[in-house]
Amino acid sequence: MKRSIIILLLAVMCFAGCKTKKNVIVNVRPEFDIDVVWTLSAMRDKEMVYDDGQPKVTLQVNPEAGTINGKNGCNRYFGNIKILDDRKMELSEIGSTKMACPESMRKVESSFMQLLRKCDRYELDAESLRLMQGDKVLLTFIR
Repeated sequence: MKRSIIILLLAVMCFAGCKTKKNVIVNVRPEFDIDVVWTLSAMRDKEMVYDDGQPKVTLQVNPEAGTINGKNGCNRYFGNIKILDDRKMELSEIGSTKMACPESMRKVESSFMQLLRKCDRYELDAESLRLMQGDKVLLTFIR
């Protein structure tokens, strides 16, 4: 009888000892993927409608290098980015090429660049990136 109890206790201890906790790491703040080219889908909540053949406004973010770049229509733009805590960011030294563009694209480029310079925060998830000034969304991008 004692032998059976000892064997039972050893078996219970063995099974209890085999149970381990797994550490689960949850990334609560998605990171920028430097290979993703974001496409502008809205400016100040106004949906972007691209005509056939019209170049799309794009954005790439490389926080490691501290740079942003993309197309703002028919021109390319570039600048520096510093990612801060609490989804804050600082953009600086933003510039662009100066190729001749149709009037409609110049308006888009001008509006986009003005809004981009005002952005100081971001919200990022798997499918969208929102650049903001305070709590106000200025530019919305999709993958």
